[in-house]
Amino acid sequence: MHERRLEPGEPFTVAVRLFLLGAELPAADAEAAFDLDQLLRLGWLETSGDAVRATLKLVPHGDLLLASDRDDGGTDANWVAGIHPPSVTLAKLTGRRPVTRALDTGTGNGIQALLASRHAETVTATDVNPRALDFARLNAVLNGVENLELREGSYFEPVEGERFDLLTCNPPYVISPESRYAFRDSGLPGDTVSRVVIEQAPELLDEGGFAHILVSWAHRPGDWWGPLEPWVEGRGCDAWLLYFGSDDPVTHASEWLKPVARDEPEAFAGRLDEWLDYLRGFGIEAIGHGAVILRRRRGRNWTRRDRVNLERLEQASDHILRVFHTQDYLESLDDERLLLDETFALVEHHHLEETRKRRDLEATVLSLDEGLGFRTALDEHTAQLVPLLDGTRPLRDVLPQDKGVQSAALPAVRRLLELGFLVRGAPE
Repeated sequence: MHERRLEPGEPFTVAVRLFLLGAELPAADAEAAFDLDQLLRLGWLETSGDAVRATLKLVPHGDLLLASDRDDGGTDANWVAGIHPPSVTLAKLTGRRPVTRALDTGTGNGIQALLASRHAETVTATDVNPRALDFARLNAVLNGVENLELREGSYFEPVEGERFDLLTCNPPYVISPESRYAFRDSGLPGDTVSRVVIEQAPELLDEGGFAHILVSWAHRPGDWWGPLEPWVEGRGCDAWLLYFGSDDPVTHASEWLKPVARDEPEAFAGRLDEWLDYLRGFGIEAIGHGAVILRRRRGRNWTRRDRVNLERLEQASDHILRVFHTQDYLESLDDERLLLDETFALVEHHHLEETRKRRDLEATVLSLDEGLGFRTALDEHTAQLVPLLDGTRPLRDVLPQDKGVQSAALPAVRRLLELGFLVRGAPE
């Protein structure tokens, strides 16, 4: 990690203070660092007496430079957010295989579209908010992206009848009684927007195409997957339901009303009551947060569900594509005992953790150090088996020659395959 001291007067320092920190600076300082007149004409700066301040925010993200509205500009309904946790999560969950056509719906500042432009021949990005499209267009220029087409319109309307190999969507999924912000509030009742996007996305996918969509939904405590499964059934897609966690109504409302509590404390109680009345009106007991990954595929489709710890989430493209490939294989098995004839290898990025009390082994946990960062507890026999899976021998030759032991091991091996800890064949 490299550190750099911000020296007063340097153009870099002035840029950071203006466009990243949002500070107000003397116009003379800005003029010494930049072509002030040009930035004023572009609308990037505004004057206040002898001072200037930026009208937008510029933030580096990896090797991208992304413009958005300033953090203090959130009173405008068309306010465009910058880099925030959901957009980073969606970027990590998106498959990065080479594709011909990609679509980003509800593009906002355009980050998902810019990332897709690196492995797609062409990218189409849509948004109902013209201001968002202006920022996406600016960010394409700032980052030298030339294969991006922007279209104004609601959700999938601008691309009706077209097909894509990749679809990403971070919709305004917040279950809210308000229609204050385009990036947050859909104006549709309850979790309708998440359901509609999930139900319509398959029609936009070519055979083999993937959709990666962030969602929020109402559910009964203890049954987070119940509402999601009907959304994906009969859509001609394999579906992976990923669950990040849930909030009760008070926590959900309070979290989204934090700016009100900070800036308008006298209005907070009334707004909170409004949100809670709205949620009670739908009988909402819990609000789930997660993602749905769809793959268009002919034939009998499968659906699976898993919990994901966002604190362990890394770039997951390779892991996700591996899991889809492995799930296809597992679904094709007529008999689980066929696993015994296959050769399996443990993926490279993993580690085993043992917990001991004095000399007694209490627990063994296998952790994936890539992708979705899954962790799974191993029983004594599986913990002894896992290091032997090196891709050199069929499973039946690795296990003891006891049919009872072999049969007992198969569910554990299957689960390690499902989670992406094992691959078929020799390690790459």
